[in-house]
Amino acid sequence: MIGPFHDVVKRCNFALGMVSGLGILAMGLILTYEVMCRYLFNAPTIWAQEISIYLYMWTMLAAASYTLQTGKHVHVDLLIERFPARVKILFEIATSAVGVAFCAIVTVQAYQMIAATVQFGKVSATPLRMPLWIPQSALLMGFVLLTFQFALILSDRVARLKAHREKGGASA
Repeated sequence: MIGPFHDVVKRCNFALGMVSGLGILAMGLILTYEVMCRYLFNAPTIWAQEISIYLYMWTMLAAASYTLQTGKHVHVDLLIERFPARVKILFEIATSAVGVAFCAIVTVQAYQMIAATVQFGKVSATPLRMPLWIPQSALLMGFVLLTFQFALILSDRVARLKAHREKGGASA
C-alpha cells in the first residue's frame, strides 16, 4: 500500500523540483528584463517585481518536499552522529513525527486562508490585481507534499527501527 503512494509522492516531488528550477530561471530572466527596462530605457515595468515574488514563493515551496526527499534540508547532526544507531533512528522518528504534525497544521491553516481569500474575492493591492489564492496556493501545495514526505520518512524510520531490533541491535 505504501509503495505506490511513495512512488507517486516521489514523482510529484521530482516534477516540482524540476519546475522550481525553471521558475528560478524565469524569475532571473524577468528581473534581468526589469533592470534593462528601468536603467537602459528608463521605462520600468509594473508587473516584474510582483510576478518575481510570486515565482519565488512557488519555487521555494514547491521544491521544499523534493529537498527533504533528497536529504538536502538543514540537518543539524553535530550530536546525533555520535549516538548509537538505535538512538539515531529514534531521533529521526521523533523529528519526522514532529514534521508531520507541524506540516499538517500548516496545511490546514493554508487551506482555511485560501478558502477565506476565495470567499471574499481578495486580490493584490497592485495594478495587476492578482487573485491572492494563486500565490497562496503555493503554501498549501508545498506543505501538503511536505506532510506526505515527512510521513514517508517516518514510516521508513519505523521500519528501520523494527529491522534494527530484529537484527539484535546491530548497526542500521
